[in-house]
Amino acid sequence: MRTLLLVLTLTLTAQAAGPVGEKHVYKTVDGRELSLYVVSPDSSGKPQMAPAVVFYHGGGWTGGQPTQFNDWATHLASRGMVAIQVQYRLLDKSTKDPPTICVEDAKSAMRWVRSHAQELGIDPNRIAAGGGSAGGHLAAFVGMVEGHD
Repeated sequence: MRTLLLVLTLTLTAQAAGPVGEKHVYKTVDGRELSLYVVSPDSSGKPQMAPAVVFYHGGGWTGGQPTQFNDWATHLASRGMVAIQVQYRLLDKSTKDPPTICVEDAKSAMRWVRSHAQELGIDPNRIAAGGGSAGGHLAAFVGMVEGHD
């Protein structure tokens, strides 16, 4: 029981710390800013054309935080990649938001990353998308589904 409590405490503490990386606002919807968090490799101030991965968190489209991939983002940056964690609008069951709002945000984030690739030191031809659960669906939508812009 003590081990379980310790694990739960550490997990919640890690998530409460907030996302790692440099915060950028990629979109504003109805006065609400949506951000993404960029973790870059140490390039000693020299711009580089690194590969990148854009992470979309899981949570059934109704929950979750960009912090889900903090560890992965830090690890990949230590290996020379740029890692990006995306905040997107979550569905509100009480207002019956259309599920496409999450897709719209995911695609907007990827467009923002591609349009800012040079200043972020990213090779625009080597950007991957990934995620957990609902985030995995969003990553697939970004690459495969047209529209929902």
